[in-house]
Amino acid sequence: MSALPVAFSLMASFMSSITLLGVSSENYMYGTQFVLINISYIIATPLAAYGFLPVFFKLQATSAYQYLELRFSRPVRQAASVAFILQMTLYMGIVLYAPALALNAVTGLSKVGSILAVGLVCTFYSTIGGMKAVLIADVFQSLLMFSAVICVAVKGSLDAGGVKGVLEIADEGLRLQAPDFRIDPKIRHTVWTQVFGGIFTFLSLYGVNQAQIQRLLTVKSLKKSQASLWLNWPILTALSLITSYAGLSIYSEYAYCDPLLTKRITNSDQLLPLFVVDTMGNLPGIPGLFVAGIFSGSLSTVSSAVNSLAAVTIEDFLKTTVLRNTSEKKITLFTKLIALLFGFICLGVAFLAQFLGGPPTTPKIVREA
Repeated sequence: MSALPVAFSLMASFMSSITLLGVSSENYMYGTQFVLINISYIIATPLAAYGFLPVFFKLQATSAYQYLELRFSRPVRQAASVAFILQMTLYMGIVLYAPALALNAVTGLSKVGSILAVGLVCTFYSTIGGMKAVLIADVFQSLLMFSAVICVAVKGSLDAGGVKGVLEIADEGLRLQAPDFRIDPKIRHTVWTQVFGGIFTFLSLYGVNQAQIQRLLTVKSLKKSQASLWLNWPILTALSLITSYAGLSIYSEYAYCDPLLTKRITNSDQLLPLFVVDTMGNLPGIPGLFVAGIFSGSLSTVSSAVNSLAAVTIEDFLKTTVLRNTSEKKITLFTKLIALLFGFICLGVAFLAQFLGGPPTTPKIVREA
């Protein structure tokens, strides 16, 4: 696989539908301090490319956690694998459930139908096509994600009289913020939390995460694999900045009549779909493009998780026990079956998520309707 599609796939796995909904609402609710996290990406990219990636590329192991066995012991490797499996299984369910809930509340799109459609589709092509299918699908899903947030950013700018209008309204509502250098743990975001916290977050995902390492090892040479990481940086940063600006565009629309205060919606994650319905609901194709973009974020994240979970389960647990003397052809079949199983587990977690409860996000709005 060449460097560019892998770069898009790396970004698509990082930016889930939760991120698209959450980053836009973060800038709407609290301002642009969160944008500083993009600084951490350029700092952490060479650390991942030249510090972590060469180790895994030299190993050429299907499971990233094989390094832990070589460095420490097999129990350490398996403990890390169990933690990864638990974390990703729970996360997959939330990635499916959260956007379905937000879209259902605003657009009336069936929550059950949304979960089943996305879950079954990504389980099917991840199981049948393997990593190659996931990488190719991620490229198209990335383009849909970009298209969705660009539509929001452009429409918001047009309605506000241009980018200048959006920024003026945002500044008036204290949403445009200078970098905050205070060292205070009570502050929501500062330069320190975004830059240093962002570096550790980036490295945990691009430096040692099984889903990302598995993608980077599909490239033929270390140099090209490192190029994928470098190409991922501008793609990731571009989507992050556009999504942040989309949040300000939404704020310019609702600055004087906030839908949270008027009880039109119950959670800030519903702001993005509400904006699309209110301002572009009458434009043919645009609402569908937006829904496709949001679900693309779910598809890319869940498909990568399903594939990586199957690989870790086979390599770290089954190959040394029940599949010890099994041929590679049968192991490939078992990998597909386990991927299918994790896909159904993901669907189950998504349906169970609705019973977890929890209060809606409490808004902090300067103006009242």
